[in-house]
Amino acid sequence: MILDILQKHTQPLSQWLWSRDAMTGNRLQSFFVRALRIAIAVLRDLSDGHLSLRAMSLVYTTVIAIVPVIALSFSVLKGFGMHHRVEPAMLDTLVDLGDQRFEIVEKIMQFIGNVNVGVLGSIGFAILIYSVISMMQKIETAFNYTWQIKRARDMSQRFRDYLSVIFVGPLLIFLSAAITTSVNTTVAEQYFVVLPYGDQIMALSGYLLPYLMMSAGFAFIYAYLPNTKVNIASAFIGGLVTAIIWKIMGWGIANFVANSATSMAIYSAFASIIILMVWIYLGWLVLLIGASVSFYHQNPQNLRVRREQISLSAKNNEKLAVNILYLVGDSYRKDSCPWDARRLSEHMSVGLYLVEGMIDMLENSGYLIRAAGDSGELFPRKPLESFSLSDLIRTIRSGNSIGVALSPADFDQQVDDFFQELDGATAKALENKTIKDLLS
Repeated sequence: MILDILQKHTQPLSQWLWSRDAMTGNRLQSFFVRALRIAIAVLRDLSDGHLSLRAMSLVYTTVIAIVPVIALSFSVLKGFGMHHRVEPAMLDTLVDLGDQRFEIVEKIMQFIGNVNVGVLGSIGFAILIYSVISMMQKIETAFNYTWQIKRARDMSQRFRDYLSVIFVGPLLIFLSAAITTSVNTTVAEQYFVVLPYGDQIMALSGYLLPYLMMSAGFAFIYAYLPNTKVNIASAFIGGLVTAIIWKIMGWGIANFVANSATSMAIYSAFASIIILMVWIYLGWLVLLIGASVSFYHQNPQNLRVRREQISLSAKNNEKLAVNILYLVGDSYRKDSCPWDARRLSEHMSVGLYLVEGMIDMLENSGYLIRAAGDSGELFPRKPLESFSLSDLIRTIRSGNSIGVALSPADFDQQVDDFFQELDGATAKALENKTIKDLLS
């Protein structure tokens, strides 16, 4: 009853929010309208439960792989003489957990100390690397889901990209922290202190700088991990939102830990593990929320409709396939910039995951081929004059969304005869017509 009343009174506001008139005001109104739309879309994703499920899955993966990841990063930092900063950095990262962080960090450092490559041998070291790659793959899958990407990196790309993050990432983090500390204590302080309001500027920068550093770090994650091209502005917006929510989350966990000492005593030695797992879960959930913000900022056409509600009719499915081959063939014939899935999606205003699914089907059917590497550029697999339109339509109609044809035995004979006659009429109408004919 109450929900019906609220829906009745908020329906006019909702209709205005999603109308074009809402974006025709001044820049401030447009900013708040767009921000509110993104917030509603993210809350809708949270209510679906998919983000929560993926965050819980990443908790298990993180607990399994956290020691190998830190051990590999520790070995890199040790080569640069920065390994002694690992433990203080972990204590600062887990500061929201209160006194429990000392026990957690001590246990982790003990596990890292037990990791000896010489003792592990080749098989043990391979398992160590596999656990790290597996964790990064799970993270990429979660971000790809948010960005509606079906195609993951291939194995060579995973080793190259994931290990570069594991090895180079910690070094860059510690170097940036050292540079920030140096700037705060020497050059910048000496310059601003003599200016009017210099003390206030330094105080404000000291307050904002951690947020900016966190935002930049999260923006790097959002721009790098999804297997698609992410705009820097969208990645930074998501990173900024994540940094703010992260601080709020830290404040909430710190207060919870401080006020629940009696309750945690029930769990005794398991209290620190439970608190750590809750902190990891909330951390991943916040990261996935930020990824959704980045996605909707870059793809406002997806704000109103859930991913699962977007589907194409049989006619539009065929038009999509022909249009993709038409555009790819046209760029190949003119020797212009090749198309990829993202550009095709933007050009046709069709959901990226729908375009990716159709490209996979055309690739498996022998019509398209992807360029090797990260570009994902598309090229015809064979000459354009051999792309029969009747064969293409038959291929699309004979398969469902995953390309599996249904058997004629699944239908009554009269129905099957009718559709065979329909297919014959289509083939006759498109007789000898190819993609090259469309381009001509």
